[in-house]
Amino acid sequence: MTEATAHLVRPAGDPLRRALELLGDQWTLLILQSLFLRFRRYEELRLRLGISPTALSGRLRGMVDAGVLVRTPYRDARRTRHEYRLTERGLELWPLLISIWAWEREWVEGRRAVLPTLIHLDCELATSAPLGCASCERRVDARDIRAHRLDDTGVVEATATKRFRRKDAESLAGDPLMFFPDTMELLGDRWSTGLVVSALLGARHFSEFERELGIGPSVLSGRLSKLVDVGVLRTGVAKTRTDAHDYRLTAKGLAFFPALAFIAEWSRGFEVPGQAPDIVLDHVDCGDRLKPILLCDHCWLPLLRNRIRFGGPVQLPVPPR
Repeated sequence: MTEATAHLVRPAGDPLRRALELLGDQWTLLILQSLFLRFRRYEELRLRLGISPTALSGRLRGMVDAGVLVRTPYRDARRTRHEYRLTERGLELWPLLISIWAWEREWVEGRRAVLPTLIHLDCELATSAPLGCASCERRVDARDIRAHRLDDTGVVEATATKRFRRKDAESLAGDPLMFFPDTMELLGDRWSTGLVVSALLGARHFSEFERELGIGPSVLSGRLSKLVDVGVLRTGVAKTRTDAHDYRLTAKGLAFFPALAFIAEWSRGFEVPGQAPDIVLDHVDCGDRLKPILLCDHCWLPLLRNRIRFGGPVQLPVPPR
């Protein structure tokens, strides 16, 4: 990816920040996954995920407020209750979940053996669902994209609270469909997400990350070390006097670009009329703004939500009726 780096964190009304605040949380992603599998009722979600009532209620409320879910009434034997259904805005998030599945299956050790395959119903073959450009319907990756910001407003600090506890991850580790360890090192912590996006935009040096994110040196050092440990960043000798090392995305880090591209595209739904997008991604080959889609890597047709299904090696759970 080319072009100079730009500031990652913007005021509270910033669409990209709002999207990352909502989606950079493992419970939210797991609730989304469950809803796509048609677990819609509060108690179904609580029992499937093993999530506390307080955490579940808070996530559901945030998703309703963001227009991702709508509460709809139903009647049981005793009283009227509510279930949660995905809105059109929520349904637009299916490519993000597929991109996370594809990245974990390809780049995280041991995940290929346990994660299900994705079948494209049009050609009936398993697909890895690569990223494509909607304008030219060709495959793209991070190296084919030019990114730039349309304005350079000031930096404010991001919320860096990690809300998904270690014991929560341990309780889900036995189910490969609900355990995304490396993804949550990138999305589950706001500083890590900011570092990855900043690196995709071209930041290389400690001082650049520190200045652009408004992050403290000790926190920044810890996050950079963690991203190096999981193989998303690699270090080299810096050519500047102020930085001992530079940090560059590895192939594994660059391969996470599709998930971030879908988040950036989805975040545009938070824009108010006349508001410019936070980040513009242009496909260099065709010259158009990248509108990300998923492709089948056999027939090269765009993947549609109702024309895919998951198959072995893991049997998907059947939601209660």
